[in-house]
Amino acid sequence: MEGVEKEKITIACFGGAWPTNIGNSFVDLGSIQSLRMAAPNGTVNFASGFPRWLFGIHGRSAKDRLLIRLAGGLPEWIRRIPSRETKDKVLKKVSSKVEYCFDLINAIESDYVVFSGMSLRERFIGFFGPVFSKLKEREVRVVINGAGGETYSSREIGEFRKFLKAIGPYAFISRDEPSFRNYEDLARYSHNGIDCGFFISESFTPAKLELPKYVILNFDGRQEPRFRTDMLVLRTHHSCWPPWLPKAHLSRPNTLISDSPDDYLNLYANAEEIHSDRVHACVAGLSFGRPCRLYAEKLSASLFDKVGATTIRGELTCPDTKEIEKEKEKQVRFLSEMLSSKSR
Repeated sequence: MEGVEKEKITIACFGGAWPTNIGNSFVDLGSIQSLRMAAPNGTVNFASGFPRWLFGIHGRSAKDRLLIRLAGGLPEWIRRIPSRETKDKVLKKVSSKVEYCFDLINAIESDYVVFSGMSLRERFIGFFGPVFSKLKEREVRVVINGAGGETYSSREIGEFRKFLKAIGPYAFISRDEPSFRNYEDLARYSHNGIDCGFFISESFTPAKLELPKYVILNFDGRQEPRFRTDMLVLRTHHSCWPPWLPKAHLSRPNTLISDSPDDYLNLYANAEEIHSDRVHACVAGLSFGRPCRLYAEKLSASLFDKVGATTIRGELTCPDTKEIEKEKEKQVRFLSEMLSSKSR
């Protein structure tokens, strides 16, 4: 797949907080790769959203920190104790300390700023809304590349539509059908696309591992299911952020917890099977052609429908590599044509 853009352009990718969920790195690295494929003569830089997130949560009370921890990383029956409404309220709180954060993304000279992932939600607006207000003042074109929501509720959709109307995105690429329908009319260019994590196999060359055949068990939000296999079992967890790390995640053999996406990708790319309650463990696995099963009824899992993995929530599913490649080619083509229109 090659881009058609010839003019020199500069692009800045604004990423997620990797230590809280390493799956964010798969999305960001995949987004960067798709942009480099679409604009081979351009420059793509990266600025993390982690600093603003860190300042935004600074100073929370012990009660709020407990509720945040209960929002994920513990068995499902424990996470039901506080109401969903209470947890959402806490998660959306933004500390006044965030005003002291230096936003590198606003200092990078760029024609476009791109963000991706599960960003079409109210929490994103609270933490990062001021960043995009400044980008609009600078007349930097905002591109949303492979994004989706969290709850897909009428409230979330209404709030994010207001946000998009305010910042006026130049281009919008969804990662699932519902997101495309909800926001396609708010950008100059729109495309019904896929999650950028599916591009991770284009940007990463896995190491060869001297291991027997193995399966991956990756469970952060629910208890690990009973699992019978004659193969080696390796366990991973997607958060290395200490306040969110239950002791149970450090109490099983052959467990990997890391701040490096490479560590996870080397394991996922060589696995015989991947079983997970994390969407992006499965996205990465499918990208490398590995069979996966998702143990979660997350609304965000609708992104698998776009690549033909509709059975992934009920059974071990082999990837439709031809469908994934077809969707990737369409997304790169759209990006290439959109980015080459800079002077228009």
